[in-house]
This record gives sequence, structure tokens and C-alpha cells, in this order.
Amino acid sequence: MFKNYFKTAWRNIAKRKGFSMLNVGGLALGMASCLLLLLYVSYHLNYDKQFKELDKIFLVQNNQAGDGKIYTFSASPRQAAETIKSEVPGVLQAVRTVDYSGESLLTYKDKSLKKKGLFADDGFFDIFSYDFIKGNARTALKTPNSVVLTESVAKALFGDEDPLNKMIKRNNATAMQVTGVIKDVPSNSTFKFDVVLPWVLFDEANDWAKNSGWGSNYARTVVKLKDPAGLNAANGIMKHMVERHNDGNKNQLFLYPFAKLHLYSEFVDGKAVGGMISQIRLFITLAICILLVACVNFMNLSTARSEERAKEVGIRKAIGSGRGSLISQFIMESVILSLISVCIAIVLVVISLPYFNTLLGIKLQLPYADPKAWAALLGIGVLTGLLAGSYPAFYLSGFEPIKVLKGMFKGGTSALSLRKVLVVVQFGFAVFLIIATICIYRQIKYVQDKPIGFDKNSLVEIPIEGDLQQKTDILINQLKTSGNIVNGTVFTSSITSSGNNTWGISWPGKRDDETVLFDVFRVGDNFTQTTGVKLLKGRQFSSSNPLDTAGKTAMINESAAKVMKLKEPIGSIIKYGDAEMTVVGVYQDFVWGSPYEQTRPMFTHYANNYRTVIALRLSPERTITANVEAINKALKTLNPAYPPVVNFVDSDFALKFANEKLLATLANIFGGLAIVISCLGLFGLAAYAAEQRIKEIGVRKVLGASVANLAGLLSKDFLKLVAVAILVAVPLSFWAMNKWLENYQNRINLSWWMFVLAAVITIFIAVLTVSYQAVKAALANPVKSLRSE
Repeated sequence: MFKNYFKTAWRNIAKRKGFSMLNVGGLALGMASCLLLLLYVSYHLNYDKQFKELDKIFLVQNNQAGDGKIYTFSASPRQAAETIKSEVPGVLQAVRTVDYSGESLLTYKDKSLKKKGLFADDGFFDIFSYDFIKGNARTALKTPNSVVLTESVAKALFGDEDPLNKMIKRNNATAMQVTGVIKDVPSNSTFKFDVVLPWVLFDEANDWAKNSGWGSNYARTVVKLKDPAGLNAANGIMKHMVERHNDGNKNQLFLYPFAKLHLYSEFVDGKAVGGMISQIRLFITLAICILLVACVNFMNLSTARSEERAKEVGIRKAIGSGRGSLISQFIMESVILSLISVCIAIVLVVISLPYFNTLLGIKLQLPYADPKAWAALLGIGVLTGLLAGSYPAFYLSGFEPIKVLKGMFKGGTSALSLRKVLVVVQFGFAVFLIIATICIYRQIKYVQDKPIGFDKNSLVEIPIEGDLQQKTDILINQLKTSGNIVNGTVFTSSITSSGNNTWGISWPGKRDDETVLFDVFRVGDNFTQTTGVKLLKGRQFSSSNPLDTAGKTAMINESAAKVMKLKEPIGSIIKYGDAEMTVVGVYQDFVWGSPYEQTRPMFTHYANNYRTVIALRLSPERTITANVEAINKALKTLNPAYPPVVNFVDSDFALKFANEKLLATLANIFGGLAIVISCLGLFGLAAYAAEQRIKEIGVRKVLGASVANLAGLLSKDFLKLVAVAILVAVPLSFWAMNKWLENYQNRINLSWWMFVLAAVITIFIAVLTVSYQAVKAALANPVKSLRSE
């Protein structure tokens, strides 16, 4: 029986090649889009899933009240780990970690590599079950000079040699012994590193960290519990832990499941409200909708050809076929078409995956060796076939044989109504995606066009490492003398990425209950000339001024001046903690953190021992290439152990828009695919409508109807449906885009022209799709269509 169903189904598919190609093409595009999106979703849903007992692992989060809000961040005091182990029952392990702000230079014989490092307490590998290729996880970080490498780093340094217990140099100074080699860290991991170093090295390199108190938050503390059920009890003890050890400090620590960290990282007033999970849900919805659009095509085309299959159904029923066998037959045809579409979709995914990976900046791949994945693909194919073929199967199998064979059947009104609804759904979804794309691009453009407060063009940054710590002034002066730069300065962190902040700024007239979060940005000489930040009042810092170098002076931005409400900020005495400083300059606000948020008050003092970045303003008199070559040459001379690194600020600043650009691009791509799939269905429906009305067209043409009249006659019914789709989609899009824009402080207002533009684009595409078939039918010779009459 199954074999006969298969043969008959295959013959019907082969007999109607054009119809089958439209169905297969639409389904294949829909499935390929769905698979790509599901690969991306799977990548994020499996974040950190490589660790055993993940449900027992927690990250310490910190709630801090101020400005009438509760701010949540994942930094905690260095004392938190040991205190949690001693005061909280049921803790198996608690360790501190901190990402190394730059990269470690690793040297073995004549090989040198710069790699990202992570400092961690002994016990880090007791919590996280990284796969050790060499060495012992329990003892890997026991000694102060130990280092654990990833497999790719070990291979690059040692080649085929056994790396275990080999000595390497870190930053051309510290001798380190390789005590372990682990498999490369998956890209979908919260902790990303190439090297793990003992915590003691971080303390030795940073005196401020070694001597910091409970008020200094910089470590990421990870805790493993014996039983996840003890979470509430642990949080009850930790809530006032900071206050118990530091009187007056109201910060509240709590444990947050590590498994939720990636998807639910956004907090409002101390409570998790979402994060990446919103984007994942959006992509899941998008994947389902595109697949449904493809299924809608199948239903539309199948029910549209109902009259063509009516006689077949009538004859088969007349000779004894039951409705069940007919349903099985039509479902079989759908499943075969669907499975063919799956094969084509896989080919399309393989072809497009490299581009998709480049676009996303991650490495997705089809799980070729996973039987479950192939079973899932087969299941999607069968399920899609069942879904797409179910209504046509039940509809076609319900024809009454007597009416069909007497020629009384003219197609059911229910099928016609359903086709109209499905066309509206298809194009409504397409309209929504077009509006979303326009809205997202406008939001990005709006923020990009806002003044950022500094000149990012021809501004470069160089990480301070190795001998540059002592030779920053030499480098700047040398490049100024050679004419390759106009000015240079130093920062404690890049001008494109936010760094430290503090609640500890006081000023004359500040209320006791007033708490304001200030960004802290340390700079060197020539700060404003180098960056292009406008100095509004006073002066900037100078190394020749002993008050500046002694840390007795400060600069503030205009937002800080407004918050402080000082009549004359220049000369005012403010406090940073207990240290008194005189305000010597006020500068214009500039974008330091997110460009989508309002600029926070900023406090700036002279960078003495905390410099990590050199900023250089390139000379406009020479080409960028010549300037960069001169910088590289100077770096090789002054800091020969380190490969030169020159970062362009405009490129780094552009990364702030990466997530929104990704959303816009994906909406654009998959919106386009949804339109293409919808147009395939509309093309098939228009072709069939023209075929059904071929004699009517011939008669009208003989009676004098023009090509334009005939094309309009065939097109208007479809365009009415597209118009209804627009009317349905516009209010839904307005609501959805408003909800999305609520996430941004700096945001656009939705304008009427966005919706009109989306409607015009949709109508234009629909007209192009339908008019081809309409004009083709109108131009046909009426003699041929009327010959049989």
C-alpha cells in the first residue's frame, strides 16, 4: 500500500513539474531560513552547557542603590570568595576571576604569541569542568608560576613537543611553568580565554587590588553549591554580608545561576528582566513565521488547483476509494515534496553558512556527526509536509463524486476564503519585516548622526605594554617631531569603552541623601587637543603642573557641572572619596559607554600610574598609511619584544552599533526571503487564475478590451488582498516597534512615512509578481483560447 501511494505521488509530482517546482522552491527557501535561524538559536541556548553540574554553579552579583535606582553588576570585592566559603553553609568552592585587560605576551624560544588571559584562584577548575588534555585539574593553579594553556596556544608555541612542565616567559619577564593544557574554549562560553594564570600574579602586578577593601568591586566571584536548593538560604546570608564587614556600605550580594547568565543578563532595580533571551525569542518567532509562510504557499497552490484534481478524486471514489486512502495519498505527495525541499534546504544552508558566520561573527556549523540532528531534520521535513498538506488533503478528499463527474463542481468557497486569508497572512508578515528593517536602520542612523563629543577620525590608540610603560612620552615626542602625529595623550581605558565609575564624588551643597554615579576617566597631557573634546571652561592637565601630577586637581564634564549646580565650577573643591581636588576644567560631554543612553556625569583626574592606552592624533599632512608605518617603526624600536598594535578609534566606535546592525541585517535578509517566498506563491496563484479565465480573457479581447484593462482585471483581486495585509500589519508593526524602541534612551519617533514606504514597497513587489502573468495572458492570441468553441 505504501509503495503504491509513493508511486502515485511521485507520478503526480512529475506530471505537474512547474507546480511542483514552485512548491519545492518555496518550501526549500523557508526551511533553509528556518534552519539558519535555529542554528543561531541553538548556539545561544547551549551557552556554557559544556560544564558538568552547571545547575550548582553561580556568579556573585552586586546590587547597589543610587540615583533612585538599583544598579546590578557582576563585580564583587576580593574578600567575597573567602567570606562566602566561611560564612555560607553548603558551599563546595568559591573562587575569584578577573579578565586580563590586555593580552599576555607568551614566549618560548624564538616563538612569541599575544593571547587573552584570565586570572583565577586555585579551585577554578574544580568548579568548571574544562577538558584537560595534559596535566591535573586539581593542581594546575597551585603554584604561583603555573600557567594553563588552551590546545591551540600550546600547539602554536610547542608544535609537536610535549608542553607539560615546559618553561615559557610571560610579558618578556615572568618565567611560567606549563602545568596544564585544555581543549580550546568553545565560542559560546561566558569565560573566553587562551591562558589561565594564578590569582597571585594579578595581586603582584596591581598593588591597588592587593590592598583594596570591601568598597572596591572588580573581581568576578564564582560559587559552587552542594545543592542548588540551598540558593535562597545562601542569598539570605549574603544579602547584608558587605554591610557586616564594611559599616555603612549598603551593597547587597546575591548568587545568580551561571546557566542563566548569558540569556538573562539584564537587570532593572535589582531583578532580572531578560536580555539576550528577547533576541532569541524573536529569532525563534521569525524562523517559525518564515516556515509557516512557506507552508501557506503550499496550501494556496494545492487548493487553487482543486478543479484540476477534482475529476481524479471523483473517479477514484466512484471505483471504491475511501476518503482515508485519498487523504493518505495527498499527504504522501506533500511529505515527498517536503523531504525534497529539506535536501535542497541543506544544500542552501551549507552554501550560505560561511557568509552567515561572517555576518554574525561566530562559527556555526551543521552537526554532521549527530544522529539526533539528522533525525530532527527528518522530523522537520515530515512535520512540514503534514502541516502544509493537511488542509489540501482533507479539502480535496471531501469532493462529492457525483457532482464532480457531472461537471457541477466549480471549486469550494471555503478554499477560496482560506486562500485569501493565507495571502493576507503572508504579505502581512512581509510588511512587518519591511517596517522593522526601516525602523531599526533609522534608529542606528539617528544615534550615529548625533554628535559624539570627540573627533574619532584620524585618532588611533596603542595598548601600553612592556617597555612602553616608561617610554610613552618618548614615543609621542618622537612621532610629533617626525610630523606623523599632531598630538598625543594617555588614558586609563579606551575612549570607546566605558571603564570605572564611582558613587564617591562629593561637592559643596550636596545633600546627605543624594547619590550620583560618576564615570571615572583618567587622562594625560593634551587630552582635548588629541581627542577633539571641546574645553568649555578652565584648562586641561599638564605634567609640568605639580598639582596635576600630585592628584590635587580634577576636570569634569558638563553633565557633572549640571548635577553639582555650582555657580562657578572652576576653582570649586570637590572630593573623590576622602581626597580633596580643585576643579580646573569643564569639558563637553562625549559618548563613552553606550551611544543609546544618556551621558553620565564624568570625573577626570591625571593619569599617573594607571595608564593603559596611548591615543595619537594622526597628521593630516601625510597619508594614513605613512603615519601608521611610522608608528609601527617607532614601536618596534622602543618596544621590540611586542608586536605593534594600532587600533583605529572610528572602527572600534562602530562596534557599538554591531548588535542593532545585526538585527537590521537579519530582518532585511529574512524579510526579503519571506517576500520572495510569498511572491512565489502569488506567482503560482496568478498563473492559475489566468489559466482558469483564459476563455473569458479571449472573449473580452475580441470585444475590444485593451491589454491594460485585462491586466488590471487579473491583478485587482490580488492587490486587494495585499492592501488588506498592509492594513492589518501597520498597527501591529507600530505597537511592536514602539515596544522595541522603549529599550533606548536616545531614540527616534515613528513617522508615518516609514509605514507608507513599507506599503509602497510591498505593493510594488506584488504588482511586479502578478502583472507578469496578467500581461502574458492579456497578450495571448484569443483565437487559440476560443478555438474549441
